Amino acid sequence: MTDRFAFPKRFLGVLAAITVIFFTVVGIQTTWNTYVVKDYNKQLTGQVYVDAAVNQNVNLVFYRNGCPYCKAGKKAVITSAEKSSYPTFYIDVESKDGQILVEKYHIDKAATLVTIRDGKFELFLYATKDKAGKIRADKKAIKEALNDYNS
Repeated sequence: MTDRFAFPKRFLGVLAAITVIFFTVVGIQTTWNTYVVKDYNKQLTGQVYVDAAVNQNVNLVFYRNGCPYCKAGKKAVITSAEKSSYPTFYIDVESKDGQILVEKYHIDKAATLVTIRDGKFELFLYATKDKAGKIRADKKAIKEALNDYNS
């Protein structure tokens, strides 16, 4: 005689295993993206820009996907920006809004950090080539730009 509840018990066991695996993968991926990968995570819209840049002090980090300089400086910029007392916005120079801001701030290279303090802005390249020709984060420039967290 077969147990008429065998199929539902087996099904519930499989469903529970799938659920555990799903939440484990999502948790690992979220942790990985938050603490290891570190990615640009704030999108800039016109209204956010007006509210932030016109009305207060902000940091604008310009980047372009595929840019070796942006890639080299990405982690150092994001880590320092997280410590800044000012909001930081990440702007893709190839986007429509990005192109407007590239013109406004006279951005020549994608890997540029702009600090706006009391209505005045200053530009910093956050990655450069070292003497050996290797592209690296310019930690000195990043620190100078975002030094507000040390004061």
